[in-house]
Amino acid sequence: MLKNFLFMAFVAIILASCGGNPNQTQSQDEAEATEIITLTVDEFWANPQEFVAKEVAVKGMVVHVCHHTGKRMFIVGNNPDERFQVKAGDEIGTFPIELEGSMVEVKGLVEELRIDEAYLQSWENELRADNPESELKIHKGEEGHEHGEEDPQYEWDQIAQYREMLAETEDDHLSFYSLAASSFVEIK
Repeated sequence: MLKNFLFMAFVAIILASCGGNPNQTQSQDEAEATEIITLTVDEFWANPQEFVAKEVAVKGMVVHVCHHTGKRMFIVGNNPDERFQVKAGDEIGTFPIELEGSMVEVKGLVEELRIDEAYLQSWENELRADNPESELKIHKGEEGHEHGEEDPQYEWDQIAQYREMLAETEDDHLSFYSLAASSFVEIK
């Protein structure tokens, strides 16, 4: 009886080892699926919608860090007019202003903000309600923006500008892309 038990245990061990570990294969597949793509800002702008909701690493030069909060910075590649907004995630807190002029690699999740007529209408409603903490404001880090942000007319002008842009496009929305950063390193 003991011999039969040992024989069956031996056969079970052999069969189990031949089948491999299905969890190991799954872990490899998951690792490949979560592999982070590293891009330059120029490579990102070549096809930004491809990266929405994906974790990527983007390299570029910091041209602006928001002085008020440090929660946003803007990086560029070869074309300084194509700024890419990077928002500080919970893991980061704030970006140091000293990063301006530095090359960085930022890792995080690509987000898309879609602006359509409904979005603009909601923004207008918040302006009418005098909500200074509106999350609908759009901050692009352009020169002199700090002076206009306290002026409600500045936001009304932005809304009008986006409506003009919507009228000129064949889509029913405008897309703005940003990166919710989980980490960054300065490239020396």
